[in-house]
Parts: sequence; structure tokens; C-alpha cells
Amino acid sequence: MWISSDSQVGSIGGGQLELLATERARNMIAEGLREFEVSLPLGPVLAQCCGGIVDLMFIAVEEPETNLKTGFPMVLYGLGHVGSAIAAIMSTIPHPILTFDDRVETGAAYSDLSSLMGSIPPKAYHLVLTYSHETDFEICRTLIERDVVGCIGLIGSKSKKARFKSRLKNLGLDPDRINCPIGIVGILGKEPSVIAVSVVAEFLLWQAAESIKN
Repeated sequence: MWISSDSQVGSIGGGQLELLATERARNMIAEGLREFEVSLPLGPVLAQCCGGIVDLMFIAVEEPETNLKTGFPMVLYGLGHVGSAIAAIMSTIPHPILTFDDRVETGAAYSDLSSLMGSIPPKAYHLVLTYSHETDFEICRTLIERDVVGCIGLIGSKSKKARFKSRLKNLGLDPDRINCPIGIVGILGKEPSVIAVSVVAEFLLWQAAESIKN
């Protein structure tokens, strides 16, 4: 967590601990101190019932660390209503994301699919939801042919899922590589924001499971 006299980047979990750390950091700035360490029993000092002891280290730096993204990335194909809602949520969590949309005005990181395919990481969570079913299919086909490591999620109905799986099978490709529909089972609603929350939650569950494996 980076603290200045009037702003903050990141978090150490909130609550009384973060409040105390923020106050201490700003006092250090005012006093001109550059380093400080403290060990805090959460119960006796901060009245937090979770208990335990937290060690805090304060070091003066000039700029905040902005590259805090860790873990396996999400590759998002399509920045329509749902894709944009997913990207907005992803911007608030510490995992990397690559975006594609051939409509330049969407502001996606990639507008050329071949360039993106040449840059995708070894392992990722692929989400396919462009405005075109044929483009969706070509992306899914390419990802399966490349035998990408990770998850391939496809937005769609039961009929779209069946059609895609039939076409993939006819090409000699494994249709079971496709996860469709996407999102947490049991979360209802067709609004882009609801779908986005469900999809990002599923991504985080996948991320946690993959982290345990590694």
C-alpha cells in the first residue's frame, strides 16, 4: 500500500489496521522519517476479534507501485456491453487482462486478432464474447487447435453451445474444451452488469484453484 499526504494506492485489508497504518505513514511524512517497523497484536491493540499479530514495515518511496497485477491473466475477446462490464470490474482487481475487439473505437488493447494470438500468455482464462458468432467460433477453433493451457469460456445459449460443439467435433477438435454458458451457476439475470459479476467470480474461483495446483 502506498500512502501520500492526501492519497492512497492499494490496501492491506481495511479496518482499524489500515486506518492505523495510514495515520502512521502520514505522520512519518510529516516528521521526515524514512523507515519504521512495528508488530501489532490485533486483539489488544486494535480490538479486532480475529486475533493474531501483524508486522508492518514502512519504507519511504517516491512513487507508488502501479504494476500490482499477479496471477494468470484473463484474455477478453469482445468489448460490447458484457465485455465492457467485465473489463470494468477487472480493472479493480489485481489480475492482468488482455482485451481484443476489432472495432478500434472500443479502445481494446488489440484490434488485430492475429497480433493478439501471437502475444497470448502460456496459460490464461479466455473469454469469448464478440458481436459475431462466426468470429467467436474462429477464436474458439484457433485456441483449441493451439492447445492453449487454461480455460476457454464462451458466452451463449444452449443452441449456440450445441452448434459450436458439433462444428468443432466435425473438425476433429475436442468440443469439451469449451465452457458454455459462462458464469456462476445459480446467479440469475441477463443484465450485462449481473453477467459480468458472475463471470469475474468464476474467473476468481478458477484463479484460486490454479494457484493451489502450482
